[in-house]
Amino acid sequence: MGVRLLVALRDLDPPAGGAEMSLATLLKGVAAPGPYAEDAPDYIPLMPTPEQGEEEAWSVSVFQSSDRGDVTGLTGDSLLQRTVASLPVESLWSGLAWRLRNKVTGRPNLGFHRRHLRKRNRAFERWLAPHLAEAKQSGDTLLGITQLHWSAGAAEAFRMAGIPHMTFVRDELQFDHPDLYRPSLERAVAVCGAGHGLLRQIESVFKLRRAAHVPLPVDYAGRFGAPLPDRQEREDGDAPHIAIVGVTPEKGLRLYRRLLPHLAEVWPEARIDIYGGGAHVESLSHFPNVTCHGHTPVEAVFTHCDIHLLTVESTGSWGRVINEAGLFGIPSVSVDIGAQPEAVGQGGVIVNDKTDLTEWTAALRTCHENRKALGEAAREHAKVIDHRRAVAMFRSTIRDVLKL
Repeated sequence: MGVRLLVALRDLDPPAGGAEMSLATLLKGVAAPGPYAEDAPDYIPLMPTPEQGEEEAWSVSVFQSSDRGDVTGLTGDSLLQRTVASLPVESLWSGLAWRLRNKVTGRPNLGFHRRHLRKRNRAFERWLAPHLAEAKQSGDTLLGITQLHWSAGAAEAFRMAGIPHMTFVRDELQFDHPDLYRPSLERAVAVCGAGHGLLRQIESVFKLRRAAHVPLPVDYAGRFGAPLPDRQEREDGDAPHIAIVGVTPEKGLRLYRRLLPHLAEVWPEARIDIYGGGAHVESLSHFPNVTCHGHTPVEAVFTHCDIHLLTVESTGSWGRVINEAGLFGIPSVSVDIGAQPEAVGQGGVIVNDKTDLTEWTAALRTCHENRKALGEAAREHAKVIDHRRAVAMFRSTIRDVLKL
């Protein structure tokens, strides 16, 4: 008998989005021996792991949909055990939600989206229940873990089985549908979020039993290699280049529609490089100061730009790309919502979320003028999401809620 984590959610892999990558990294970390947070050394990105005391590994079982494909490299070579459900991810209601999305914000129709989520969560709960009953027969100490779209159904299945659970909050989903997800958060033995600012946002809406800061984990060496690639020369020389990585309704779409043409007028020499794909990126491509590059490796982005811009509409979930930029010595401009100030630290400029375009422009100019000093601070701050530190903090959180 030992500790066994039962991870129930819609997706772990694929797709390998930020939330999936983060949780998979944490789970693979605690599935191997390692230290608790208070015993962990001061990890330095791209440097080998120092000698450390190690606690025993825990077993991890993952229950998820198979609708998006088979195991990927994200978890394929790991110790995670995977059981898949043949439950479709999308439905008629989710299709209607996106077809009738808000024309201004680009976000899905909340009513149809909620109907879709309710049905999918009920179906996932029914599928998961017998698997949890089987797990209870093992005699292991069990802890449920869930996040995102199917977390309401997973949490209810855990409750009915008498298994305590933790829930991760990654984005605006729970804030958009508070009644649906309230039980999954308020009955959790811990609600985990990356950043104290995000946890304060969650606690302003939900009554939590415990809020746990678990940083985003990024394996910098595994992601980028060491040493990092060198900065690339640009054909336009000293023209300021501002990078935006990914555009969604929650991550800046409305602001960019106003800010980019404003920058074209007041700071015409500045170039805006937008990376990623989709209709939201395409909707910004017609501005004269914008170049859209499509999906691009992060190392290619941050060896070509001077500063990085990331904002959010309402939910301040930690922007991991801020610290990835910092690793390359690129400072960021972001907004004072949730955990964004913690992500930036001293390595950039933070603006008030109610500020006007003049202040956004001033922040970008300030960041560009001081990019060398701010870039060095951002490089030092990048270690806050080193995966080894995040795994140690996750291990400590599990120990504490299970009273091991």
